[in-house]
Amino acid sequence: MANDLSSTRSDCGTLPRVINVGSRCSELALCQTYLVIDLLKSRNSNLTFNVIKMSTKGDEILDKSLSKIGGKSLFTKELEVALADHRVDFVVHSLKDLPTTLPPGLAIGAVIKRHDPRDCVVLHTKHRAITRLSALPAGSVLGTSSLRRVAQLSRNYPQLKFENIRGNLNTRLRKLDTDNKYDGIVLAAAGIERLGWGERVNMFLGKQDMLYAVSQGAMAVEVREGDTDTVSMLSQISHTPTAIRITAERTFMRVLDGGCSVPIGTWSELDDDSQLTLSGTVLSCDGSEMLFSERSDLLPPSLPPTHLCSIDMLHRPGLAIADPLGGRELLERDNIVLHPTGIYCNSHDMRRFDVAQGCGNMIAERLEAMGARDVLRRARESGSVINVNQAPSTSNHTPTPTVLQKRPSEECVGTSNNNDNSPTVKRTRTS
Repeated sequence: MANDLSSTRSDCGTLPRVINVGSRCSELALCQTYLVIDLLKSRNSNLTFNVIKMSTKGDEILDKSLSKIGGKSLFTKELEVALADHRVDFVVHSLKDLPTTLPPGLAIGAVIKRHDPRDCVVLHTKHRAITRLSALPAGSVLGTSSLRRVAQLSRNYPQLKFENIRGNLNTRLRKLDTDNKYDGIVLAAAGIERLGWGERVNMFLGKQDMLYAVSQGAMAVEVREGDTDTVSMLSQISHTPTAIRITAERTFMRVLDGGCSVPIGTWSELDDDSQLTLSGTVLSCDGSEMLFSERSDLLPPSLPPTHLCSIDMLHRPGLAIADPLGGRELLERDNIVLHPTGIYCNSHDMRRFDVAQGCGNMIAERLEAMGARDVLRRARESGSVINVNQAPSTSNHTPTPTVLQKRPSEECVGTSNNNDNSPTVKRTRTS
């Protein structure tokens, strides 16, 4: 099976020669945007891309932790408004920032090959020789604004303390180096490595220490539904194995009504492009309660084109047809279909995405049966969590765009013990 949706296509139909791309203003966001543009330019040398930078609510409110200022639309709403208003042709996101329920009329046109999804720790220079969190002195302070990270690390390393830290990567690293407040900070490995600062990482956190955020390490390109030329162009760079994994992860979070404001973690693997394994956890804010479940599913093989009925429903929206995939819309010229989860995928792989969606559903339902909703309700009632994974409206605030004519100068290169006071953990594993 090909790893992208349309690995050989270079014809972009009626696309304008100049394509406007929406991006946040941070160095990491721009780096990721130009990574996507470079992938597209390598296949479409006749196209020109203008980057339109926008500031989001999450960029502007830096004196509060993420859980105190709202849900997943913090870093996406302003970009999505511009997309819906046709001021940009597509937008590039860190996929973990994107709500699992998108605004009406918008969809994920491509999922870029995932970078390292793990969390990592960067320590102050006085601790540079340390390679294990357990070796940090008792009372050491780690900076993070993530409830998920605090909950898991509090559970596994109760001798450590945690303080909120906000800002882009540059800002957080500067605070670590100069404020003398933090002994270390916890970051997503993908971001720091994309910016070429991987040498600063002291340690990567494995599955036993930290399940990562849903979709962490992956990038998404958001489009308008029905923009067939843009979807066709983006199909050239979409990475199917990554898209299958994040479909399972995002479904798991959507069913539990989760987001970056609740302590939910996941871990997924796709072995030999055929066996999908998904792990999910829900924790209390202090880590004293932990629910865990894991499931493996075999993916069906891709269907050959002769088994599919190709009808360009996006050009003929009034047409209804019963096809082998249940009447789902097909983009005829490239066999691209909009999956119910809001991701465009190759129609040959539709059933593989269905299995991934079912895997995410099963993990969420098993955690619900263990009491996940009660754990999350108590977390919200405690005041630590205010908002959940709510799709933003594509109206109201209109950001002021700035057009970049050229690339910026920066190059982008647990388990519990048996004591009566031990934390609660419930686990299941199915296959």
